[in-house]
Amino acid sequence: MSVDLRHFRSFVVVAQEGHIGRAAQRLFITQPALSRQMQQLEREIDAPILVRTARGVDLTEAGRALLVKARVALEAADDALAVGRLEEPRGMLALGLPLAGGRERWFGLVQAYMQRYPAVEVQAREAMSEQLLDQLVAGELDGALAFAPSRIPSLTYTHVHDEQLSVWLHGDHTLARRSQLELADLGGVRVTLVGGHGAERSGYNTAVRALFADAGVEPEFVATDELFPVRAGHERDYLGISGRHDFPPEVIRVPLVPPRTLPFEFIQRAGVNRAAVRAFAPFAAAHLAGSCAERIAAR
Repeated sequence: MSVDLRHFRSFVVVAQEGHIGRAAQRLFITQPALSRQMQQLEREIDAPILVRTARGVDLTEAGRALLVKARVALEAADDALAVGRLEEPRGMLALGLPLAGGRERWFGLVQAYMQRYPAVEVQAREAMSEQLLDQLVAGELDGALAFAPSRIPSLTYTHVHDEQLSVWLHGDHTLARRSQLELADLGGVRVTLVGGHGAERSGYNTAVRALFADAGVEPEFVATDELFPVRAGHERDYLGISGRHDFPPEVIRVPLVPPRTLPFEFIQRAGVNRAAVRAFAPFAAAHLAGSCAERIAAR
């Protein structure tokens, strides 16, 4: 049996799930049928693409190379099949979502997008913004939302939302009883930034440092051992500058005055022109603007 696009689509789902059984359920085929498709792919490229593990399957080096090329082939096929309906999004959209901003917000956005464009299947994954950029460059994602992302020449950036910043701090922090805070109030105060691997290229870290530099204020910047700063919120001296997050319950919000914002942007590889990718940024911008207006009206 010759290899066709169905094999590539199945392989991408297997790579996403890391498990033949779960992938078969998503594809609505039997596990033996899916295993045969993977074996046919391996025979065609004359190399193993999967290796079994205690948890399921991992990609071999050949499998990782095939995954990039399979996504390109599927993207080209979706473009070709949509030539008569260029404005009708369809096919699979591998979408990266940031940890910043809150899961409920992004879940609502993805659900609304799929309701608006039912021919699109969104496969979402969450990560820090710089990790999402790496996955975009590697061809593992079609697009990603990111908070104050760093710039990479091979990617294109579309503004979708300005996120108002607040001071978030532990309820036992010495500044927790203030009704509002200015950047000037934070001179010499410990301000937590993104830590872990990749902190040196974090667009968020750069943006927060610039906010203070422009205001002529010098806090004590600290990098938590946690990759995601808000997980450090359990510490009594935690204080950070950010938009909405899924903070621990002991973290409270104090308004930052005068108001300041940082952007959420939709990012994609330069030259990608699939309708499902093109449609996402304007939809996200309109959806987030509507959600913001609803919150303001509810106050």
